[in-house]
Amino acid sequence: MGIFDRDYMRGSGSGSGTLSRLSGLQLVLGINVIVFLGWYLLPREFMAYHFMTSMAHVKELYVWTLLTAAFSHMDLWHFLINMLVLFSFSGPLEARWGKRRYLSFYLGAALFSSILHCSMTFFGFRDVPALGASGAVCAMTTAFAIYYPKAVIYLWGILPVPAWLLVGGFALFDIKGLIDQAGGGGGNIGHAAHLGGTVFALIVIGVVAGNLLPRGGSGNTTVRRMTSATGRAPSDYYPQPSAPAERDLDEEMRLDELLTKVSRSGIDSLTDQEREDLRRIGEKRRDNS
Repeated sequence: MGIFDRDYMRGSGSGSGTLSRLSGLQLVLGINVIVFLGWYLLPREFMAYHFMTSMAHVKELYVWTLLTAAFSHMDLWHFLINMLVLFSFSGPLEARWGKRRYLSFYLGAALFSSILHCSMTFFGFRDVPALGASGAVCAMTTAFAIYYPKAVIYLWGILPVPAWLLVGGFALFDIKGLIDQAGGGGGNIGHAAHLGGTVFALIVIGVVAGNLLPRGGSGNTTVRRMTSATGRAPSDYYPQPSAPAERDLDEEMRLDELLTKVSRSGIDSLTDQEREDLRRIGEKRRDNS
């Protein structure tokens, strides 16, 4: 269950409307549900034109499909798996980023993945129409692995795997699949879109935000507390706020400690005081987003 899906993380204020009170994850899940139902309630031709993407779509100026396809699932299992993974990894990410950054990251990853999928036709790949949130979901799981590389994920609910190994393993699977597709095989799985999501996260979080680059000296150094789960400081894993007054460093470290505990032991392991701290910080970030 995601952080913002708990009762104590829901604000009690009077928002401007229902949508403003929903978390970014809830909005994304809701749109995916609506589009999934559309495949069974609306003409298939309409859905194929507007909620699948390919180079043929782009050439016909259906450019919005580069985004709408990332909310679209025709197959039930494809839909359920993507939504389950998104649901499982999004809570800590939205808690760090806030609603606006979470949604921006999802949309950016979706667009980047679709563009990469369509551009593969320039390299001799077949122009296969694609749909699904898999590219954006891969971006979310990669972001989680950057922040929490040693967080334990239970594959199929029984096999413990560190996040970095799980994400890396799936990336290798997609690389192998893409190579097979280059040779005319590999099926119709959107390996390029999956890798697009992974690359997007590495670029935006790892390179642009500097979380995977060596830290150089600066004129204003700070002694940073190390986290027990990763052995690295919170600022090594996610972008620091541009205005220090907005998010105090102590608050950042407190949030990192709480989310580390949640990722290792579950939300129910938090004490009443820790729950209150998480609720307070979460509400502050949602208000600022």
